[in-house]
Amino acid sequence: MKNRIKLNHESELPLKKDQANLFLEIVTAIMVFLFSVTLAGYYLINSMAESWQNGISGSMTVQIMPAEETLTEQEKTLRLNKVITFFENQPAVERVLLMSQKQKEQLMSPWLGDEIDINTLPIPELLDVYLKKGTNLDYDKMEDTLKEIAPYASIDNHNVWLHRLLRLAGALQTLALSVLCMVLAAGILSIFYAACTSLGIHSQIIEILHIMGAQDDYIARQYARRGFWLGLASGAAGTVITMLAFGWLYSSAMYLDDGMFAHMDISAQGWVWLLSLPLWSALLSMATSYWAVRRTLRKIM
Repeated sequence: MKNRIKLNHESELPLKKDQANLFLEIVTAIMVFLFSVTLAGYYLINSMAESWQNGISGSMTVQIMPAEETLTEQEKTLRLNKVITFFENQPAVERVLLMSQKQKEQLMSPWLGDEIDINTLPIPELLDVYLKKGTNLDYDKMEDTLKEIAPYASIDNHNVWLHRLLRLAGALQTLALSVLCMVLAAGILSIFYAACTSLGIHSQIIEILHIMGAQDDYIARQYARRGFWLGLASGAAGTVITMLAFGWLYSSAMYLDDGMFAHMDISAQGWVWLLSLPLWSALLSMATSYWAVRRTLRKIM
């Protein structure tokens, strides 16, 4: 009889009709959805921080303020070229670009509107100065030297507010990881509770199986098999809901102008983790169900 039970692949426990199944399916789908959204947020913040780091830390902006007195076009050009030449002669500088009139109009239009002619305003000339990779530049020393040559020019190296942005991004990533841990813990506890509840419901059948020679491992494997397929189906449902939510957010974000969030993206590694969550959900549900049943049966039997 003991061998017959071990060789029978049909479950003697009516787990498919278990009242805990619906609870576990809903909870698992919700947990996978929350886990997916939080994990995607983690990768989006990471890509945004990398974009800030690569795009801002390797460059600086130079302002050339308009002269208080009226200058000829030649004098304005000489003034501008003096600053450009200063930076082009710096060993750490890769290239210097003068911001065009159209770029300045696009930069100022959100605040001034499209109908204002910025040529009538005292708008400074702007230079984008790009540094060579791996450059360790002393900005204070460079700015002091620049002031001696061109006191009307100033440097904005973005380091102060870049440091604040990266610190904020790090805090958000820490928060996301904390939420992931809490969702994972809540999912494990839910599976454990559902398995224990099911054991209570089927306690009489389990006692009969023990009398017939079934071991705890045999019963636990039935719960593990049920947990795997339930976790896989519920995880897939949660992932589908997540993808639909991402599609809705993407369609809404298409109407936004490019800005500091334009380079937010999920890496290939992130997509692999997101799309494999149903499998991880199934494995977690299987392992937790098996462990919960074995642990509970050792205590009550």
